[in-house]
Formats: sequence, C-alpha cells, structure tokens
Amino acid sequence: MYNKSLTIYHDIASAISIQMVEYYNDIGKATLVLPIDDYNIGIIENGGIVYDTEKEMSFVIVNHKYDTEANTLTVNCYTANSLLNKRAILGKHQIGNIEAGVISVVRKNLRGLPNISVQDAVGFSDSTTLELSGGQLLDEIIPVLEMAEIGNRLVFDPESMTFNFQLYKGNDLTSGIHAVVFSDIQGTARNLVISDDESVLKNVVYIPGQLLDESEILVEVGTAQGADRFERWHGGSNKQSSEETEEQFRERLKSIGTEEVARLVNRTTFSVDIAPEEYGNAYKLGDIVSCVSERFGIALTSRISGVKYMLDVNSEQINLILGKPVLTALKEVMYNGRY
Repeated sequence: MYNKSLTIYHDIASAISIQMVEYYNDIGKATLVLPIDDYNIGIIENGGIVYDTEKEMSFVIVNHKYDTEANTLTVNCYTANSLLNKRAILGKHQIGNIEAGVISVVRKNLRGLPNISVQDAVGFSDSTTLELSGGQLLDEIIPVLEMAEIGNRLVFDPESMTFNFQLYKGNDLTSGIHAVVFSDIQGTARNLVISDDESVLKNVVYIPGQLLDESEILVEVGTAQGADRFERWHGGSNKQSSEETEEQFRERLKSIGTEEVARLVNRTTFSVDIAPEEYGNAYKLGDIVSCVSERFGIALTSRISGVKYMLDVNSEQINLILGKPVLTALKEVMYNGRY
C-alpha cells in the first residue's frame, strides 16, 4: 500500500482476510482485516492507496477501525475511480457522443486533482442528447455510460505513481471457439443465485418542454397500461432552441424518453462461483457471456458486471455477477431521482 501522497510504499503481509469487489461501471469496495500491531498501525491512513499487484486493482482507504478485544484492524476502501467524486461538475455539458462527451466532462472538471490523467477516446459510436450539469463527477457520468454499456476504471501505474481514467467495453464471448456459458445443467454455474429486481422499472416516461413562445408541452413515451404501467416524470430545463423546429424539438424530447425507458428496466442478475484460475484467462470483467438456468427457465446474454474476491489464510474464492447488479437502497434513490 501507498501513503496518500504516493511517496511511501509498504507491504501488507499479514492480512487475516481480504474481501474485494469491483464493478464494470460503478464504485467497488474492499475490506481488509489485519492484526493490530505496531507495523499495521503505522502504515494505515485514510486516503492511502491499497494496490493488489496480482490483480492490478487499486483502492482508496476511506475509514479504519480498531477492535482491541478481537485484536483486529478493519480497513474499508473504495475502488480508485471514487477519487473522481472529489470533484463536482461545473457548468453545462452537452454529451453527444457518449465516450467523447464523458471524457470531455472529466477533463474539464479535474481541476488539479493530482496524479490523474484521462485516456483518449478509442472510437465508440454511442450517442445521447443528455446534458450534464452539477452533481459529483463520477456519480453523474455512471448512468450516461450505462446507456452504452461502457465501463469505467481508474488504472494505477506503480512505476509512475499515477492513475489513468479509462473507458472500455468487454469482449463478446457468446459464440465461437471461445464462447463462455454458465449453466446449471452443465455444472458451470456453481452456487447459482438468481435475482430479479423491479425496483427501478419505468416503462412510461413524461418529458416536459418549453417552446420558443414559452408555452409548455409534454411528450409521453411508452404504451403500457393498467397495473403493468410504471410511470416516470423526467424533469429538467428542456427548451426549444432557435435552430430547431417544433417537430424537431418534440423528437428530441422523445429521444430523451426513449433512452430513459431503455435504461430503467427489470434487472435480472446471475451470481456464480468460479475457480480462481479461470478468471482473467477465459473471461474477465466486462465480457459478455451466456447464462442459462433450465430449472428456472432463464436464458440470457449478459455482461460480467462485477467480480467479488474473498481471501483468507485457507482459501481464495471468486464470485461473478452477471447482468445488472441488484441496486442498494442508495442506488435506487439515485436512479429514481435526477436520472
């Protein structure tokens, strides 16, 4: 691990247990349980960087706790991409191309955040009409990236002691000789857990707008009816520009609603245990794989959206999250709020 100024390095060699989780497009976390001794007391500080040299994962220490009865030091961390939330988004930013637009927003809002660079765009074509303004930097770009299924990560380079913010997409492993299938029948889905989450489902969206003459209009997207109709009000200052006709403006509002309906869907998630030696070779975070449960009648193509690592003195376990992770209560509030 490194101190928060990245000037001093220390080994962590006596951990009792380590649990880490990283996500394709979200903030992950890690919990380290260490014995209380003078060495560990001296090296742990909030803001320090924990770096796993084998898995090349980096975390920021956010708090730590001493339990003198159990003689343990518990260290809680977030993945390094959480550093972007030290900055807020200032001004208004029209996204357009999602990859290029998000990169531009990040670069314009780093404002001296040390040791962080931003990778150039590689050419993803996904686009949106959304505009970002206000809010914490990473929290605001995550829902935009989710529209295009783009992942984000802050990669630490131990040689230069710097971070590089990157956007990426995993590989499609649903066909061909390298196809990956997690199946309860084939025995490749050990300890299978299936979650079906309807907490953020919205299939009808209302988008208000203001015409040039300042009259108000309302565009509705979605056709569900009765008990199956889940409505959402999409607020914001949507105003007709002088360069667009009323018809073009209505189409722009409709596209905003269509993006919302496509994003706020049921979240079906598979969770499976895998052999540690498989991960990173046959597949990795962000790759698209096939998931099949004959017993529950579910077959879907899904992205590896999260990886959980659990290590102690006796064993190492890895658990994959396939699909959109089930939301925490905080994430439900975020998804049902501004976005």
